[in-house]
Amino acid sequence: MVSNNPPPDERVVYLALKNVFKGHNAGVRQNRAIRKLIKQYRSQEDISDLIREHNVDVICNAARMLLCDEVFESTLKAKIRFPELFDLSPTQSAEREASEAEAARHEADAIEHAVQARREYSQATILEKQQQDELTRTEKPPPASAAAKQLSTPVTGLNASCSHPANPISLPPLFPIYLPFKSQHNLLVHLQHLLEAICYDFGRRAVPELLQRRGWDCAEAVELNRWTEEFAKLHEPFPANERIKKPLGQLLRSVANIRHTAVHRIRVSAKGVEQFLLDAEALALLLGDIKQVDNISKMRRETQAATEELQRNKQFLRSRLEDTLKGLAAQREELKLLEDNAIAELEREDRDYEILAGKSVDEAIAPSEASFSTAVETDANTMIRVHNTDDMGENGDDLNDTEGPWDITTPDGNEDSDSLSS
Repeated sequence: MVSNNPPPDERVVYLALKNVFKGHNAGVRQNRAIRKLIKQYRSQEDISDLIREHNVDVICNAARMLLCDEVFESTLKAKIRFPELFDLSPTQSAEREASEAEAARHEADAIEHAVQARREYSQATILEKQQQDELTRTEKPPPASAAAKQLSTPVTGLNASCSHPANPISLPPLFPIYLPFKSQHNLLVHLQHLLEAICYDFGRRAVPELLQRRGWDCAEAVELNRWTEEFAKLHEPFPANERIKKPLGQLLRSVANIRHTAVHRIRVSAKGVEQFLLDAEALALLLGDIKQVDNISKMRRETQAATEELQRNKQFLRSRLEDTLKGLAAQREELKLLEDNAIAELEREDRDYEILAGKSVDEAIAPSEASFSTAVETDANTMIRVHNTDDMGENGDDLNDTEGPWDITTPDGNEDSDSLSS
């Protein structure tokens, strides 16, 4: 079936099919496999809308073009093709930098607590052993162990410091970036063992007497942080290397933290993992193990590529969420307008119905009011006529007329003496 609509927007196709052609599916190139995957996910709203507007064949062709250009396979190529989908606003970039800086502080505190807890644990163990020896000699009941009390506080602090409760926010935090903990732990444990082997090989070449004195006969006998302590005490400094920018003391502390992070299972951001790899590469270079420098450098580049891929995916998710929220906000404004209009229409119609009800009541009382007015007028006229009748004599003379034979007053107000005498 041929579609009469214009070709679909590649950006829309990418957004709709990004979650379909990911992982192994991003390597699909054959039309049959592409069609099968699209039909498998056609119930998704975005995909069904595309198929409804165009058709399956058109969408398959558009998807195949993006697949052949490796747009689904590489977010870097997708960002080049659709930069607006991956860009962060200045505000979002500032938020990301702030979150990464805060994460770095928390990680440093967690490592410091872990080291302090280990140090206090060692001191407490020595103290407890001394107390036990003393009690054994004196055969007295053992007092409450001070070691347990000393150890409890740092461990609690360590547990508290390792859990970073997220501040309540309106959106789920996507930054800083973290690798899955299993992957981070496996990488750092491998890096620790690799560096311990490098340090042991250097020790056999440079300070064999130290190994003999300590009884270190294999790489597994010495932890990485012990090597950094020994290197810091060497009288002859390491040869300068222009590729190593970090001061020696700071570099050795960072390398020791690789061990602390791996042993104490401290989660660090992807940026922190990359820094560990950089410092491990610098230490291998400092100790002259060029083969392992290349090995660590390869791990660093691959880890960095995976991290950047994850970062672009997070930026894409954030950008898509922002678009979705903007659309929802516009819909809310539209719904609010519809709601206001509906309320205004209700009020207008309510007033109309009130007026109509008033007219009905007025019409209902109009006949009664008219008859009542007629009755009142009739009664008033009757009363007037009765009043007028009462004022007239039997012959119809007005009883109120004072003039005539009954008038016994003289014009000057005195009674007629003749009338009175008679």
